Amino acid sequence: MSIANETSALSHDDSDLAFKTEEDPVLSLLVQPNPKLQFCINDFTQTCARYFGYFLPGTRVSHLKEITDWINSPELQQDQNFDTKHHRNKSNRTVFWVTGDAGTGKSIITSKLIQVEHDNSLVGWHFCNHSNILQNSSPSIIKSVSGMMSAKLPEYNAAIADLDENELKKATAKGDSMKVFELLFIIPLNKMDPPRDHDGNICPKLIVIDALDEIHEKHLEEFLRILRDGWSELPPWIKLFITSRRYDIIKKYLFAKVS
Repeated sequence: MSIANETSALSHDDSDLAFKTEEDPVLSLLVQPNPKLQFCINDFTQTCARYFGYFLPGTRVSHLKEITDWINSPELQQDQNFDTKHHRNKSNRTVFWVTGDAGTGKSIITSKLIQVEHDNSLVGWHFCNHSNILQNSSPSIIKSVSGMMSAKLPEYNAAIADLDENELKKATAKGDSMKVFELLFIIPLNKMDPPRDHDGNICPKLIVIDALDEIHEKHLEEFLRILRDGWSELPPWIKLFITSRRYDIIKKYLFAKVS
């Protein structure tokens, strides 16, 4: 089975996005770093605010409902006895991919989703931009999102407390992004018990990556390999929302068969 669902950003009934909304308070996405991790955590406050400024109230309702229904999928609650690693209900796809041509509003959907889920499921986010190659390298994205999770998810912060910093430095120096992902995502997240609410229901956690196609080609395939080979190793309550143009190479990796 593959890890991903796909939907198009464009629909016939709510595709008109060329309007500025009334001024809204800017949602701060600034995250205080964990001193132990010493990572550069990217601040996307202004990026998100810029895109959100073009969200037209009343549009994208069906898209947002589809996304939030996926986040809160009832199949996750049926997986009460999962042993995190390798266990995945086939109907519980953990990656949601929104595709569309340039200018169809993918980043606007992302910014609205961040606003909606910031105080709920959201634990990490990244806006890719082709003009900033270093910020969009695989290690940079992995470390920045890890730092956000450390600030937003206390259980993760505890699980990463015994991180082997020397091993992480070696993997970073070698350019071994898969090892960096293993150390910062696979190992600590599989140590954790699923986050639950007061009623004992599993609380899904969301990571958002916008404009995946803007990652420089030098790093894109490397990052896609991490999603294909690494994401299936994470517990099913960790969900990934991504947007991009519908490039064949992205589809190839997201819809590859994983065990």
